[in-house]
Amino acid sequence: MTNLFYDPYLYGLDDNFFKTLEGEVKPLNGKIRINTGVGGTGSRLISTTTVIFGQITLRMTVPVAPSTGDSRIFGLYSLAYGNKNAAYFYISGTSFYARSYSKDSVVESTTIEWDATWTATATDFKILWKIDRVEFWAGGRKVATHCTSFPAKTLLPIYFSNNRFDNFFLNLINVQDAVQIFSANSNFYSSSSTTTSSTSSSTSSSTSSTSSSTSSSTSSSTSSSTSSSTSSSTSSSTSL
Repeated sequence: MTNLFYDPYLYGLDDNFFKTLEGEVKPLNGKIRINTGVGGTGSRLISTTTVIFGQITLRMTVPVAPSTGDSRIFGLYSLAYGNKNAAYFYISGTSFYARSYSKDSVVESTTIEWDATWTATATDFKILWKIDRVEFWAGGRKVATHCTSFPAKTLLPIYFSNNRFDNFFLNLINVQDAVQIFSANSNFYSSSSTTTSSTSSSTSSSTSSTSSSTSSSTSSSTSSSTSSSTSSSTSSSTSL
């Protein structure tokens, strides 16, 4: 299992992790504000890091209760897939939904009653993505379970959108017990045995290369033996 923790206090709005698609997205006081900007019509932010399964907690600050004209999304959504393989929270006008899609575009949607304690307060919205269902949690309680339509086993990014010029904030991302986390850019946000193995392999390869170079200057026969050993070790590491 693999974990990931993104704290805007530490990383701000890091281009190694996020891509701004539209609007005004800025770090502000240890949070990331996602809004349209003056005169804008929309704001969208997506992670370049993707996950498979696990518990995805998004601590969000929604500035007002769902209101006429609002459109906000936060959760697992791929622009490439569109309305396939998705699971997210959705505010549309005065309604709040938990929505998920299967790989065949079959949608399952649950209307959630908005709790006043979630308004303008940093609140944990959690998506528990399992192989046979997806659960939605808000403010520490389960608000929906979808067993008919849910994402297949595929890497998905974390997506945010907002059509308002207001203080819609991302406070943190915490992913736990994911089967896989893939980072498009090299960074240190996730922890797993794979990362440890990769670092160990790289160190081993570097050591062997240094050893080979040193031996080469001493004798040609030793160089040949060391070079062969290094090549074998590197090849084995890559295949893993």
